[in-house]
This record gives sequence, C-alpha cells and structure tokens, in this order.
Amino acid sequence: MKWLIAFPLLFSIPAAEIAAQEMNAVTLASASSLSAAFPAPQPQPRPQTINDDDVQGVWELGLGYTFVRFQSSLFNASMNGLNTSVSYYVRDHLAVEGDVTAAFSEDARYLFYGGGVEVSKGNPKLQPFAHALIGGAHIFPRAATGNNGFAVRLGGGLEGQLQQHIWLRVEGDYVRSQLYSSGQNNFQAVAAIIYRF
Repeated sequence: MKWLIAFPLLFSIPAAEIAAQEMNAVTLASASSLSAAFPAPQPQPRPQTINDDDVQGVWELGLGYTFVRFQSSLFNASMNGLNTSVSYYVRDHLAVEGDVTAAFSEDARYLFYGGGVEVSKGNPKLQPFAHALIGGAHIFPRAATGNNGFAVRLGGGLEGQLQQHIWLRVEGDYVRSQLYSSGQNNFQAVAAIIYRF
C-alpha cells in the first residue's frame, strides 16, 4: 500500500517543479515586456555652462618690448626697453597683475613698478582687456628734488592666442607720474609674448 502512495508522489514532484519553472518564465517574460513598454526614466544631463574665456585659476607671465614717451619740465625723452608682467586670474574675467617696465635712451633711464587689476572679455582666441596699476617710477637724470615718485598706469589692449599656452599681447597705456615736484602725463606701448599656465 505504501508503494502505491509513494509511486504517484515520485511523478508529481517533477511535474510540480516543471510547472513552477514555467510560471517563473511567464512572470519574467511579462516583467521584461512591462519594462520594455514602460522604461525607467533616465536622469537628465546637467546643463553645461560654457565660458568664453575660462581662465579662473590661471597664471600669466609676460615678457616684451616697450616704448615709453616721457615729458617733464626738465627734459623729454623717447625710450625703448623691456616690459615684464605676472597675472593671476581670481575669476574668469578678473586678474590681479604686477608689472615692471625698464626703458632707456642715450640720456635717460626710466623704471615703472606697480600692481593692480586686469579685466578681460572675449572668446578663447581673442581677448580685449583693460587694467589699472598703481606703483612708483624711478627716472634718471636725477634732479635736486630726487628721482623717485608715485605713478599710475591706465590702459588696455588685446591678447590673441598663438598656440595652446602662448599669447601675443599689444597694449597702450596712459602713465601719470609725480616726479621733479610736478606731474607728468606720458604714454607707454607694449608688444609682449604671454605664457599661460
């Protein structure tokens, strides 16, 4: 009698397993068809902001030719020399700048040193800028009142990209100096190579 009960049970177990597997297959197929019919929403891409001159945190080193026209009550001179500058962009369009200019002629020597701010605008290849620098001036020949004084430089120009890190800068500046117990209104022009890193 036990054999009669055990014998059908042996055949019913595989049949139940097959039925369960078929049920799982039907459930998976319906779940995949549902996910195909109603796909999960994809995350939206973050909007990208493109700055026209993304230079925040960038350093600039400049070295170039300068022409200085100096006029005073004692003498007038047209001088040629060297301009050096260093800038650091604290924001995309705003930099702090330091500058030293040394120029000379047969009978005169001129030195400007100062620091200030530079504001630039434009695109990744061509950027106009304006700057304001405050510092000092040293001039030779020396007068009885001395040859050191206060100086301010205001001006601007254009920077154009030559290679990835190399730029060409041209600028013109108004230079106001206080030397020889009087004020002078002078002009300076610069053509320089700028290295950005």
